[in-house]
Amino acid sequence: MKRIKYISAFIAFILVLSGCGTSPVTEASYTDKPTATSAEEIVVNVTESSTTETTKEAEPVKFNPHVHTNLLSEYVTEDMWESLYNLIDAAKAGEDTFKCTDKKAYDWCTDEAVIGSFFPAACTIVQGGGYSDGIGKIKYPKGKDKFLDKEKAFEAEIERMLNEAIRSDYSDFEKTFGIYLYMCKNYQYDYSSIDGCTVDDFSTYACLMTKKGICCELADAYAYMLLQAGVEAVTAEGDGDSGYHDWTFIELGGKGYFTDLTWDAYGDNPNNAPGMRYFLMTEEERLADGFTKESLKVDQLRIWDIKYNSEKFAANDKMFASFRPVSVLVNWDRENNVVIFNSDTEENATIKYGDL
Repeated sequence: MKRIKYISAFIAFILVLSGCGTSPVTEASYTDKPTATSAEEIVVNVTESSTTETTKEAEPVKFNPHVHTNLLSEYVTEDMWESLYNLIDAAKAGEDTFKCTDKKAYDWCTDEAVIGSFFPAACTIVQGGGYSDGIGKIKYPKGKDKFLDKEKAFEAEIERMLNEAIRSDYSDFEKTFGIYLYMCKNYQYDYSSIDGCTVDDFSTYACLMTKKGICCELADAYAYMLLQAGVEAVTAEGDGDSGYHDWTFIELGGKGYFTDLTWDAYGDNPNNAPGMRYFLMTEEERLADGFTKESLKVDQLRIWDIKYNSEKFAANDKMFASFRPVSVLVNWDRENNVVIFNSDTEENATIKYGDL
């Protein structure tokens, strides 16, 4: 059941200033799921290949401070990404300036919504201090030591989660699915975080560290974990029958899909098995949930008040349509690249994902 939650004008004002939730918070409501009760341990059977080549120990997944997505390439140039990485490296070294190609790049990489999505631990505590002649200044309003401590702990936690969720030799689909299963199991929808007025309470950073959040936090946290794994992803949003909601747009094999972690994580499935009703959906299936086509947007492009090419973020591939309308995971057979699930019409149905 969808539940409408209204956000106070004061909290909306705080979030608009911070930009760290990376979602437009207005008088509109969020169509999130209610908070889940304590769930039993979810056991997911994963069948690995018995061949020496695929079962040998994979290299550990390493934290990547320079996450990147080509999905924004029409608007974010490589010079802008380079400026962001210069900012990240300078801040991690406790420096006060960074090289920046131009004022446009400076404005982009110091925007709090951008920092919140691509440099989460720095949101609100690393800020731009001005730009001149190819040099951007950095401010640390809460002190360098506080930021450096937070960043160190954040990197360690992201790396720990990634290595629990996936292997470095997984395909893009397997990374997407492995992280999805991990977050369905370990993350909770929690509306109480909206009452917080700091990045430690309400933000992508807070969600990743506390494993709690509302739809905009969960969607952006999932996108960030996918980017860490090298999978193309951004946060998407839409307005519908009950209000605003956020989910994740993912590109696999050159094709786009929507995944709504919030609505999938807390279904009433037998034995608390992970549901896949909202995993790798089409736009048509998303619109059938009551959202309007004209309201579908990409969060990370909100900092520009422009009309962008929505076809770049089209989700039309129906490869995973049999997960709808209801399905729960039975087994993930990596040896044969197959997901086995029970649907409302078939027991032990399969989707073979090949080398996706």
